[in-house]
Amino acid sequence: MVRVFRTATFLTAFFYAVTAFSQVPPGVPYNPGKHPNPIVTYIQTKDFRKTTYADAKKLSGFDPLGLSEKEGERQSIEIAEPKPATQKIVLPNDEFPLIKVEYLPVVRQTYILKTGLSLVLDGFKFPKVPIPMNDLTGTLNDAAFRPGDKYWKSRFGPSMVPERVNVRGVAALLFDDNHEFVLFWREGTECYVVKTKASRTDLFRIVADLL
Repeated sequence: MVRVFRTATFLTAFFYAVTAFSQVPPGVPYNPGKHPNPIVTYIQTKDFRKTTYADAKKLSGFDPLGLSEKEGERQSIEIAEPKPATQKIVLPNDEFPLIKVEYLPVVRQTYILKTGLSLVLDGFKFPKVPIPMNDLTGTLNDAAFRPGDKYWKSRFGPSMVPERVNVRGVAALLFDDNHEFVLFWREGTECYVVKTKASRTDLFRIVADLL
């Protein structure tokens, strides 16, 4: 009876996570040794190169959010372009088992906070996914939150299942490995990922004040 209850509870939590969040961008399983974070897995950390804000804005196609001077000082701005831009992604879905996703550049801003800790802010536009809007959320989030097994590698790799939180008036995902926080959210077509060792309280305050 206990085992049945635990299974039911897990499935309920899994279904809630899948349906409650907007969409997790499709991608290959996260590898901490290669990828910037559990969300952005279509480029590698080594792909980032220094650039100017003007060029980053031009290449990415949008004006990314940034920290105010009262919170910290920007140390660098970088950009990474997916190569190739269109990549094949496998999904655990009978109707869409393999899709071709068109990814866009990622803008990275690195800051030193007033506390002396660093904060990395990655911004990018949501990729172009060939799935009908009615099926998009369920299909992508099922792939993102599905636990790994011998047939399927977890989308978030070794990262713990993220906590569902709210920031800036939208649903967000918070990864906490007891070492640093990784926070992901989406505002329209723009997506953001923050990585920092700052406290949870400071993280949420800083994100709320992004300009």
